[in-house]
Amino acid sequence: MKNRDPRINPERDEKVIAIVRKFLNERFTEDEFVFDPIVVIPTYDEWGPHATGDLYLRILIVFDGDQKNLEVRWTGELIGRVREELLDLDIEEWPNFSWIPKSEWPWLEKRERRHTVAMVYESV
Repeated sequence: MKNRDPRINPERDEKVIAIVRKFLNERFTEDEFVFDPIVVIPTYDEWGPHATGDLYLRILIVFDGDQKNLEVRWTGELIGRVREELLDLDIEEWPNFSWIPKSEWPWLEKRERRHTVAMVYESV
């Protein structure tokens, strides 16, 4: 029996998306922003001189709205808020957010799909 790749965990990813969406909906109205999709890409920290090899959660938040209204301080603090709730659910991976304007999503989605297919293939 093959080891299951810890990156592939749809149940965990759904919980992460629900937590992120909860915080976004508490802070922003639909008139200000539409956040769709929110994508979780579990990734190993393999780059740079301080790479740990640990698994973390790349969370892509695609938004439609005026980027100036995202408030840098609030978006920066979101990591800590989400992290606390993840730990409450025994999800130990750190979140890492990328805010993607809706206009850039079609191109980026294609790139991410190729990466995800490669990741799944590597785990088989």
